[in-house]
Amino acid sequence: MSLQELLEHSRRYGSDPAFVLLGGGNTSYKEGRTLFVKASGHALGTIGKEGFVRMDLDLLDQIWHKQYSQDDEEREDEVLKDMMFCRLEGETARPSVEALLHALLPFPYVVHLHPALVNGLTCAQEGEASVHRLFGDALWVELVKPGFILANIVRERLVEHQAKTGKVYSLIFLQNHGIFVGGQSLGEIEQVYAKVLGTIEAQLVRKPDFTDLGADEVKVGQVMDVLQAFGKEKVLFRNTVEFKRILADRSSFAKVSSSFTPDHIVYAGFKPLWVDEGAEVKKAFVQFEREHGSSPKIVCVQNLGVFSLGEKPLPLFFDTVAISVYSESFGGPRFMDEAMINFIRNWEVEKYRSQVSTS
Repeated sequence: MSLQELLEHSRRYGSDPAFVLLGGGNTSYKEGRTLFVKASGHALGTIGKEGFVRMDLDLLDQIWHKQYSQDDEEREDEVLKDMMFCRLEGETARPSVEALLHALLPFPYVVHLHPALVNGLTCAQEGEASVHRLFGDALWVELVKPGFILANIVRERLVEHQAKTGKVYSLIFLQNHGIFVGGQSLGEIEQVYAKVLGTIEAQLVRKPDFTDLGADEVKVGQVMDVLQAFGKEKVLFRNTVEFKRILADRSSFAKVSSSFTPDHIVYAGFKPLWVDEGAEVKKAFVQFEREHGSSPKIVCVQNLGVFSLGEKPLPLFFDTVAISVYSESFGGPRFMDEAMINFIRNWEVEKYRSQVSTS
């Protein structure tokens, strides 16, 4: 196997919205004591060799012997500087924030993705219990701050599990995030993903219905004109069978009213804007900006449809709705809590990822 094969598999996963959207997910390959890991902000679907950073595994291991600040911002800045130092000479790209986690897993290949099917489980009320029931040999990690904190918790649990069983976790489910799979080959990882998705799909009580529906063209045009005046991004509109269900009233909308994963915050905003039927869209938009210090990227108008300010937020909202529907099979939806959402919104790493992806 080789980096070229990792590239081919990365592009295949990245081009399939069932596995990952936009710049989400990352992959890695170890050759000797060198880690090739995806650079931050690069999309798997179009990644080239320049999208991977070569890192020294021995230097990365030394990070675990250092003490870092207890302050979130200072700690992540300190760890980032150390991770940048771990790059091999000549490397200029910034490694994925999850490079530490990739380095920890003792497998030649690691593939981390965010399938909506998987997140229908990881973002569900009964997610942990369901993982233990369906995947007894997998590690479940509760909602924790990404970056160094997440990697350190996984490291501690890997050590503990290996001491007890002599085995290493190759399958990791992260609450409100996604899945990590490690393997001796990419073929082995592919088989694991197929088994995981098949197992979850067999548990579903229903799937989302994204069949397109019509809408009042005059009302749609009026809303689009209002939203277009707020920015340069092209405004898109969609209405589907599933959207009609969630836009019936505020109670139905509550199931998709917040953020399931960091990707949703980065590309679609931390929450969509709800506008009551007949209410002034402009007034609701301005009020959202005043209350939250940022503009909504998704606007949901009751009994009309969904508006997206730009192309990127829309597929993430579809993803939100799909995850919510899948979660019905595992006790119903569970969003990230307010503290975690605020952490992600203000985390320099995610701001950087969003900027690189946009450029």
